[in-house]
Amino acid sequence: ITFHSPYNVVAWHGNYLPFKYNLERFCAVNSVTYDHLDPSIYTVLTCMGTEDGTALADFVIFPPRIMATDTNTLRPPWFHRNTMTEFMGLIYGNYDAKEGSKKGGFQPGGASLHPCMTPHGPDTPSYEKAVQDPCTTPTKLDSGLAFMFETSLQLYVTEYGRNWRRRDLEYADCWSGLQDTFTGWRLLEEQRQQQQQQSKN
Repeated sequence: ITFHSPYNVVAWHGNYLPFKYNLERFCAVNSVTYDHLDPSIYTVLTCMGTEDGTALADFVIFPPRIMATDTNTLRPPWFHRNTMTEFMGLIYGNYDAKEGSKKGGFQPGGASLHPCMTPHGPDTPSYEKAVQDPCTTPTKLDSGLAFMFETSLQLYVTEYGRNWRRRDLEYADCWSGLQDTFTGWRLLEEQRQQQQQQSKN
């Protein structure tokens, strides 16, 4: 709750007026081949930072859209760590990467905050559903509208936010039961052992 209007300003030049835009009408760009693309393709507004290629802040919308159709792909956001801080919210409906938690998924009006370099990705049920999907037909995501505010700055959570009674204290549990399927370390270990064996011969 704020007691100050963002439109209560003094302008030296021009006008400062509220602007309304129907976010459902944002023209989505997406991959027609494979994988989930970086969410920056859904940027509606950006505020450039002092370094080239790094935004101070981006406002991103996830509108109704068709997802990639190639086989052997993962449609939801992949597991990652980001150099940006991500604040994400759901305006209405469902979000495809958080639909299966024990509390009923990501709820409309809810939000999540992933600070810089905090690992995150789809919840376990959403991931398991996605890896079973053969991706042979186009999938239209039109049951929800989510947004993300992404910034290269650190966001501070107020005391009110930290102590809010409806805060999900078990948020990290949405990844419980997730199986480790990464085989890269095993392959590297096999290569290392082969190299050691070859050097002995």
